[in-house]
Amino acid sequence: MYYLLLAIFYPLSLLPLRVLYLLSDGMFIIAYYLLGYRKALVYDNLQQAFPNKSRKELLTIRKQFFRNFCDQWIETLKLLSISEKELNKRITGNWEVFDHLFDKGKNAYALLGHTFNWEWANVACQYNVRQHFAGFYMPIDNTAFDRLMIKARTRSGAWLISMKAKKAMQRLEGERYIVGLVADQNPSALQHAVWLQFMNSETAFFGGPEKLARRVKAAVVFAGIKKIKRGYYNVHLHLLTEDASQTENGSVMRHYVQFMEHQLHEQPTNWLWTHRRWKYKRN
Repeated sequence: MYYLLLAIFYPLSLLPLRVLYLLSDGMFIIAYYLLGYRKALVYDNLQQAFPNKSRKELLTIRKQFFRNFCDQWIETLKLLSISEKELNKRITGNWEVFDHLFDKGKNAYALLGHTFNWEWANVACQYNVRQHFAGFYMPIDNTAFDRLMIKARTRSGAWLISMKAKKAMQRLEGERYIVGLVADQNPSALQHAVWLQFMNSETAFFGGPEKLARRVKAAVVFAGIKKIKRGYYNVHLHLLTEDASQTENGSVMRHYVQFMEHQLHEQPTNWLWTHRRWKYKRN
């Protein structure tokens, strides 16, 4: 099944992005107008996050979000064949932040959110740093599709660490590394969640990223992604601390939430609103 998927999607990925974006436009029409894919959920999320915006503003944000959402899938498909030169032209960043940490002999935990296009950012990072980039990920239930996504995500030489593998971190021993974590998703074990105010609601976050960084005295870097125009992005790296163990307990996640809120207010159409972010309540 994997080779069948590869035979279908790899030739598609060879098409120029201007052609692939026509496919994205078609996907948008089907998802938004014909299927109404999660439109109600997205609107509910937006209404909760931006209570001061009018219905007209929220509907405009929702519509543009779905366009960006479809572009994200097409751009991820393009990862199967896009060249290093082309990717670096389309997604830029102040990668020198990681160079500084490498020269100081510091490993780093990079915390980002589901801001488009996080898949491009993870691949481009390895092209532009001297450390090994290792991204945490949750395996997809469909084994063939999971294998295809791994191929796309590791094409720059980056590593993937499964959140289901107990000893996956052992691969980093003795290496100078950057661990990338998309830290804005719902934790699977609520009893270990960190509850913080996020976009006007008490929200459960993983406590793991901060604990891991503190344990190994790693630096913490926040990565914000801004969409410049269609097919072009900029990654802004913000160094919070060079040693997480020297920070007040809980401060890393508090600062991360503030960082993410700033991104959502600055570019609300560029975050993944199709997941039910506020489905859990504290007991």
